[in-house]
Amino acid sequence: MHDLRLGLDPHPDHSPSIGDSPGKALDMRLLPLGLTLPLALATAAFAGTATASPRPVVVDLGTLPGHAISETIAIDDHGWVAGISYSENLTTSRAVRWDAAHQITDLGVVPGTTRSAASAINKHGTVVGFSYTNDLTDMHAVRWDRDGRTTDLGTLPGAIGSRAVGVNDHDVIVGVALLPGNLQRAVRWDAAGRITELGLPSGDRNSLVGGIADDGVAFGTTYYDLGRSRPVRWERDGRVTVLESLPGDSEGAPVVINDRSVCAGNVYTYGSDQGPHARRWDRQGRVTDLGTLPGARYSQVTGIDDRGTAVGTAQFDDGRTRGVRWDRDGVPTDLGGLGDTTSSAAGIDRRGRIAGTAKTAAGQDHAVRWDRDGRVVDLGTLPGTGLSSWAVGIDDAGTVIGNSFTANGPWHATLWPGPADR
Repeated sequence: MHDLRLGLDPHPDHSPSIGDSPGKALDMRLLPLGLTLPLALATAAFAGTATASPRPVVVDLGTLPGHAISETIAIDDHGWVAGISYSENLTTSRAVRWDAAHQITDLGVVPGTTRSAASAINKHGTVVGFSYTNDLTDMHAVRWDRDGRTTDLGTLPGAIGSRAVGVNDHDVIVGVALLPGNLQRAVRWDAAGRITELGLPSGDRNSLVGGIADDGVAFGTTYYDLGRSRPVRWERDGRVTVLESLPGDSEGAPVVINDRSVCAGNVYTYGSDQGPHARRWDRQGRVTDLGTLPGARYSQVTGIDDRGTAVGTAQFDDGRTRGVRWDRDGVPTDLGGLGDTTSSAAGIDRRGRIAGTAKTAAGQDHAVRWDRDGRVVDLGTLPGTGLSSWAVGIDDAGTVIGNSFTANGPWHATLWPGPADR
C-alpha cells in the first residue's frame, strides 16, 4: 500500500487534538497535494469495544544527538521507519531512518542546502524526500539508499526545484517539479534516476502527484487554479486519465492507492455543503461515493488496503469525528473509540487492522489500534506523561507508528509493535 499523508500541522504551538492534530490530513484546499510541509514546518455501525489486554509496548524512537523533537512519516513492512528529527527551536531538521532495531540514522542533506525531510520509504529501506534551505526556495528531490548513498534527483529543464513524495518497491519515484511563475508539474524518476514529466489534461497548467503503486500507476490532481482541481491517474507510459466525478463535485484528489491501482480520496462540492466527501476510484477510473456515517455531514479517506477496504474519518456538525471503515461495497462502519468519544483512522494493514487516534475519558488523545473485528486497543503514550499520542500509519505486521509527547514536553517519534498474533 502506498499512502500519501496530505500534511501535518505546520504550527506546533498547541497540544494536538483529534480535530487539528498531526496525523490527521489537512484540508486540501489549504495545502496543495504533494506540496505540504512536515509537522514542524445500508450502514453498519457499532461502538468499538476496548479489549482487556496487557499494556501495549511503546518505543520512544528518539532524536538525533542535539535535537529535541522527532516525528514519524512512514513505515515499511520490515519495521524500518522514515521520519524527521528537529532541533528544539526548529531551525535545524534532518531526514532520518530508524532500522528494525530502532537505531536512528541521519540521512543528511545535499550540497548547498541546510535541511532535509523524508516523505516515503519502500520495502528496501529506500527513503525519498527533499533537501532545502530555510526559506524553501531551492528544494531538491532526494533519494537515500539503504546503504547510505544520497542522490540529488534533479528537476526538469528550466525548473527551479523539485520534491520527491513517493516511491514504490521497484524504486520508481514520483514527485513535483517547481517551475517559475509558481507553476508545478508532476514528475517521475525511474530506478536509474531519469526524470519524466507526467502529462496534463487539456486546459490545465499545474499537476501534483501523491504516490505510486508497484505496477507504476501514479495518482494525483491537475488544475488551472486550485478552485477547480481534477483527480487524475497516470499510467506507466505517462498517459493521464481524468478520473470520474459525481454531479456537484468541484475539486478533489486521490490521497491513497493500493497495489491493485484502486485509489481513494476526497472531493469538495459546489454550494453550501463544501465537504470533504470520501470517494473511491476503481482501476478503470469509475467513482464510488463512500458517503459518511448517519448524522455526519463530511467524510475523509486516509488509507486503503489491497481488497479495496478504505478507512478515514466522519465529521459531524458539532465538530465530533469518528473513525470509519468502508468495505468493498462502500458500506461505512463506525469504528467507535475509547468509549463514546471522538476518534479518527489513519491507515489499514493487509489483515484489516486499523491504526488511528481516539480521545480518552480524561480528554487526552491516544494512539489506538482496531483489530479486524472492531475491537480497539488503547496504545497509550510514552512513560511519564499524561499528554497526547497519535497514530500516523501501520505496517502489515500490525506495527503502528506515530508520535507522543514526552515528559519533557516536545514530541518524539513513537512505535507500538504489532500484536503477538501478527
